[in-house]
Amino acid sequence: MYVTQIPIVRITPEGQKPLIKLVDEIIDKKNRGEDTNELEAKIDGMVYKLYELTNEEIRIVEGRGL
Repeated sequence: MYVTQIPIVRITPEGQKPLIKLVDEIIDKKNRGEDTNELEAKIDGMVYKLYELTNEEIRIVEGRGL
């Protein structure tokens, strides 16, 4: 099945903490009707780094083509 081919990076609970903190901040801001684009971009960057994506791969993920 194709799902089994998706690479899943494992990170320690300690490594998860910065992501969890940002997600909690995003939830709080969204509940108050505030903009979360900057925080969401930080999470994107952290995930790109976690998966060691190249600039070209990032452009593809973000829909900016090849």
